[in-house]
Amino acid sequence: MANWKDLRAFKQASLNMVLAIFVMSVSVFSYGFDNSVFSTIQAMDAYEKRFGTYNPETKTWGFTTQHLSFLNSLGLPAKCVGAVMGLLVAEKFGRRISYLVMQFVVLAGIAVSYSATAYGGALAGRILVQCFVGWDNFLVPMFLAEISPAALRGAIVVIYVFAHIFGSLICSFITLVTAKYEGDASWQTPLASMFAFPAFVLLFSWFVPESPRWLVRKGQNEKALKHLRWLRGSRLSEEESQAEVHALQESIEQDRDVKGKWGDFLKGPNKRRLRIAIAVAIFNQVTGQSFMSQYGAIFIKSLGTLSPFTFQSVSSGITCLGPIITFTFVDMIGTGDVSVSDKTGIVATCTLFGFFYVMSFGGIGAVTAAEVPHLRLRDKNALVVYCTQFVFDFIVTLTLPYLLNADYANLQSKVGFIYGSCGILGLTWAYFCLPDMAGRSLEELEQMWTERVPARAFRKWISTAETSADDDMAKIAISSKLDSDRC
Repeated sequence: MANWKDLRAFKQASLNMVLAIFVMSVSVFSYGFDNSVFSTIQAMDAYEKRFGTYNPETKTWGFTTQHLSFLNSLGLPAKCVGAVMGLLVAEKFGRRISYLVMQFVVLAGIAVSYSATAYGGALAGRILVQCFVGWDNFLVPMFLAEISPAALRGAIVVIYVFAHIFGSLICSFITLVTAKYEGDASWQTPLASMFAFPAFVLLFSWFVPESPRWLVRKGQNEKALKHLRWLRGSRLSEEESQAEVHALQESIEQDRDVKGKWGDFLKGPNKRRLRIAIAVAIFNQVTGQSFMSQYGAIFIKSLGTLSPFTFQSVSSGITCLGPIITFTFVDMIGTGDVSVSDKTGIVATCTLFGFFYVMSFGGIGAVTAAEVPHLRLRDKNALVVYCTQFVFDFIVTLTLPYLLNADYANLQSKVGFIYGSCGILGLTWAYFCLPDMAGRSLEELEQMWTERVPARAFRKWISTAETSADDDMAKIAISSKLDSDRC
């Protein structure tokens, strides 16, 4: 599990490597910023007047339940489409080309959103931006991992999480100011600021080289050597560069040899591992993160006790503390009518939601899903987890307005009982079924899964297997041997 100590590895990184990671982190920042913009501006009066409908009974403008549901949920299938497009373009034309193409996708989405004059235009722009978000979710972590040496992987996890959350924080400050503007400028100004990030990435894209690993896979070893030398700078000699390219070739061949089949999920301890990965993905969504991330500003506005834009700023600031605590302690502790006073309490708990979410399933869910599967099934496991999260995120986001609004279930703040119950269920499941994998090598974990060590016994289990240093080739070889022993 990543922690603050991993950031020390940047002392050994070349300037070119740092610049490449920085430019790519701006794209992650953009993804966090963009998500926050759309969930916040939909609570602005001018935005509701421009794209919503007039309610003669309340004499106010707002979104119908269906329109609000579609505005927030239809972008989720677009995320899935974006991830698939990112995969196809990255495999055929390279990681760098795919990275640049997705910047044009988000530019198109921002342009459509900014110039929209009707609900259909606002929805179309949002779908395009969500396509970029899905593309970014798939491509950037993989791209960063492929261009970075093993020593920097933990630091990159820290940077990736913070770039996303910091983007949301900066956005909340901007919308807090622009919400006071008159007319369409209140929501158009935050949208206009979104142009800056893809423009920056395109302007400084020459700092981002192609993935040496992808080039080796395509048989372009000379280009791979050239890009590798550029990334490593003078820290890597000619012999070391040649040796690393050769190691990449061997690693790719090993990957081809050890790729698992879908049926392997049903063999031995892999069934248990798959259940854990799927459960984490489900609880990531059904605990109600969409409630605050997508509808938080509108819900707080309906309470009438606090400006939704002040709420977003405070909530985003508190949420930033979540990964700070997670990265600090994760390796040490493991993985009816409502009164005004009641409304104040609801606002307070909503403000803390993001903080506790990031400290729980939101903060360690992705890492757990990466540590649980067998090396042979890691790619397929990632696909299963992504699809599971997408399905449940879509269900929660689509149904939330119908649960909240008066013309349907009218649960309002009582919707918390649904997600709170799911949270209690998730806590109970995690206590009995989620193993503590902190500080364990992949070889140790393989032995523990094979020996069917109970989840509650993971922490105290003592390894009898020989473990090696951070050597990916050794990990693959040991994993392959364990598979052959089971057969």
